[in-house]
Amino acid sequence: MINTKPHSNIISPVSKSRGMFLIFYGVSFLLALSFVAACDKINIFSRPYVATVNGSKIYLEDYQRRLDQKMSLLPKDFVGEPDNMKRFEEEVLDGIITEKIMDLRAQELNISVSETELEGKIKEFKKDYGEDFTGLLAQENVKYEQWKEEFKKERVLQKLVAIDVNAKIKISENEAEDYFNEHLANYKTESRVRVAQIVVRDLEMAKKVETRLKAGEDFASVATKVSIGPEASRGGDLGFITRWIMPEPLDKTIFSLPVNKVSPIVQSSYGFHIFKVLESQPAKTQNFSDVKEEVIADIRLQKEEAAFLNWLEELKKKAVIKKETNIKIKKPNK
Repeated sequence: MINTKPHSNIISPVSKSRGMFLIFYGVSFLLALSFVAACDKINIFSRPYVATVNGSKIYLEDYQRRLDQKMSLLPKDFVGEPDNMKRFEEEVLDGIITEKIMDLRAQELNISVSETELEGKIKEFKKDYGEDFTGLLAQENVKYEQWKEEFKKERVLQKLVAIDVNAKIKISENEAEDYFNEHLANYKTESRVRVAQIVVRDLEMAKKVETRLKAGEDFASVATKVSIGPEASRGGDLGFITRWIMPEPLDKTIFSLPVNKVSPIVQSSYGFHIFKVLESQPAKTQNFSDVKEEVIADIRLQKEEAAFLNWLEELKKKAVIKKETNIKIKKPNK
């Protein structure tokens, strides 16, 4: 405490000036900190957004990024039409709003994806793409961390639907059997044939093959020696096929052949073919017990789709959605 009485200890001019400097510096520093904090708050509250769902904001930068991603897939003539672009922008925003509604529902139910679970799913995902995975991200100009975050969101939404929608669907065996009886045509096996072929590049070679077969040479043996098809090592055996698998001229020939008969020469874009039908199986209706799991899967798929749409509609009805007007987005370069 400074003594204010006359003849007290006197503070030197140097001490005074140093003290004033420290006081001034301290005040200035506190003012600077306050200014930075205020700026941060301004940035947070003034960060532009395009819509709110139950008070939760959808920010312009996220909307712009999604627009840019999807816009890169659009044909140029579509992008050049203002009406098309307006509809496109609305559809993209509605899609993000739907995701936000679902995300808020996931938060409400405390549904999340742990880092361990996420890494496990990413490993599975990478297996399907192998070494191409990193190249695909680079090709699409997507950073791995950004992709990972989007993948995590997708997994959360998948878990949400599984828990909040699909888990509530039940299908009894009686229901499945009734469905099977009402949709018998869906569970018929198509007629099919097991066929072998010899395919060569030119007509002259095809005629030589035809002569050899008519002379009694074994079809499989000739196929192994002269056919250029990948199935040549199996004596030309293509296995069982159903109608409409092969191109039209070949399909028509194959399904008009009796078993063990050799076809005339048939031309296609691949070359010149000679076929032999080895076995034929007619169409037949299967028993319910044979296809029960398939029937239940078909019913579940239909029920899940209907239940999801109803569930989402209910969430949308309850949500308070506000879209901002005069949104300034970056237009694509024409």
